[in-house]
Amino acid sequence: MYSDYYTIDAKSSDPAVVASDDPYSPAARKLLTGTMLVALLEDRFQLRMHRETEQIPMFSIVVGGSGFKLQPMQEGGCTPHEPGTPLPRDPLPPDRKPLCISRIGWQASHWILDAAGQSMTNLAYMLGMPTGRPVLDKTGITGQYVFHIVFAHDQNAPGKFPKEMPSSFGPGDGTDAPTLPTVLEQQLGLTLVPDTGPHEYVEIDAVARPLIN
Repeated sequence: MYSDYYTIDAKSSDPAVVASDDPYSPAARKLLTGTMLVALLEDRFQLRMHRETEQIPMFSIVVGGSGFKLQPMQEGGCTPHEPGTPLPRDPLPPDRKPLCISRIGWQASHWILDAAGQSMTNLAYMLGMPTGRPVLDKTGITGQYVFHIVFAHDQNAPGKFPKEMPSSFGPGDGTDAPTLPTVLEQQLGLTLVPDTGPHEYVEIDAVARPLIN
């Protein structure tokens, strides 16, 4: 799946999709998600697949011994952002509220996680990338929060990337940044514990090179 690449030029007969000039509109995105894309792949790539579920190692986040340390975000504390639309390239003005989104990235040998207007369930989902395992929210905490955490890229947060993908982290072992468990406990009042849970995945039964028009 990392050796053969294809360009797909697809057009829809749906009038709402055809009439849309905005590639990020809900109508236009129907070409990239849901039944339209599945039908195209099944027709041109002879794709056949089904879903399976298995129990796998995970992590859970729970409230730590020192207690939860964040205060819920006040109503209107962030600027709504339409999912699927491009994010602004330039920094927001100082007087503008942060966008109601979550971002995870890296700089040098550190992970950086930013979020505004996000739940503990969303935080758990985001932590799945640096930990390399799905993370379950078992805090029992509701509401939306704003948080910014920076932690080391180390054995606690190795990340999970395809083998063919070169590392995005710079030189260094990240020891000048606190570990993920330390940041979660000291800044958020949360603890990451080993767990197991159900994991759904797609199993490909058959696929072929695409048919020519």
